[in-house]
Amino acid sequence: MKKWIHADRAVVGDGKTVLSPAWVAYEGKYITDVRSEAPENVDESDTLTFENATITPGLLNIHDHISRKSLRYPTPGKTFGECASALMNHAQEYLILHSYANMYKYLVEEGITYVRDQGLTGYTCIELRRAIEDGIVDGPYISSCGMSISISGGHCYRQSVECDGPDEIVKAVRIQINKGADVIKFMGSGGLEHFPNEDPNAPQFTVEELTAGVNAAHDLGRDCAIHAYSNEGIRRAVLAGVDNIEHGCMMTQDLIEEMAKRGLHLNPTMTGIRGAAKAGPNARYWDMLQERVFSKQEQGMRWAKEAGILIGAGTDTAGTLCDEIIMIGETLGESPVEALGHALGINAVIAKRPDMGLLKKDCLANIVVFAGDLTKSLEGLRTVVCTIKDGKRYR
Repeated sequence: MKKWIHADRAVVGDGKTVLSPAWVAYEGKYITDVRSEAPENVDESDTLTFENATITPGLLNIHDHISRKSLRYPTPGKTFGECASALMNHAQEYLILHSYANMYKYLVEEGITYVRDQGLTGYTCIELRRAIEDGIVDGPYISSCGMSISISGGHCYRQSVECDGPDEIVKAVRIQINKGADVIKFMGSGGLEHFPNEDPNAPQFTVEELTAGVNAAHDLGRDCAIHAYSNEGIRRAVLAGVDNIEHGCMMTQDLIEEMAKRGLHLNPTMTGIRGAAKAGPNARYWDMLQERVFSKQEQGMRWAKEAGILIGAGTDTAGTLCDEIIMIGETLGESPVEALGHALGINAVIAKRPDMGLLKKDCLANIVVFAGDLTKSLEGLRTVVCTIKDGKRYR
């Protein structure tokens, strides 16, 4: 039976279109109507009406580590890396319970109906994805890399598959896909999780190694993502044909132009990397990181937008999607509606999910109602009034 949602306005998800007032209908798992005019002969019992609210498609988070969201709030006096190590020392049976709790909160409290998980907890996220698909538990759609792939002793090597040389990397890629991975994730440089003992400038993997892994993934129909801060690490990834650059903190303008020519995507995770850097004693390095890493990332994002590169919205472990959308918008000088598009239509393109990210006939009935007028302020993203996934209503 067709059901209607009515509110003062709707943000369609393409970064520009707003309907006011808004009526959205769905039947079963799919959207059937999106309009500004009130439909005729609609039974009030089949209509949900929300005052002072905004309808949007379900949000998409293009970069996360779903078992680790408790690390948003690190233990006082501890670095992010210390807190992460303590959590990751738990058995995977414990971590999958974290994953489920985090994903249910995403669905009902943050309006997130799709997450691309970037690994670090074995195959727990693949199993949680299967449980959600089979209707055992509720949660967003999940796309997982299985286990990320790193060089020996490289970034997050304790929670990754360590590989050296093209042959080992090809084998690791094929194993992840056999285990059910939707995307392949490489660790292409140092990072901030164990800064300053780990140097984010240091590239990891050679072009030859990455090319072998990317070709193996593409042969089997999987996109690739790479953790890469340094310009050299990003350059090697671009030459190898990696589809998604994660973080991309130190890009030069000529490298961005090459990314644009090749149709690559950028997922900066601004709030995630800044949240990790602020934790505990490492906060004393903030000014140095702002100069050497964060300001360069912001400039690179502006160059990327000018070059026509799609910029996705992802949180990594330590960020929130609401804050990420706001920060992207501020960095790029965008309106609230434009900024929202990064977590909606743009993320759907990056994820290759044309059935998500838009209020559009025949898209999945993944719909969220947020408090207030999101066309004027994105602070309303902090208050979810109602989430609908596949036509099922929560809250």
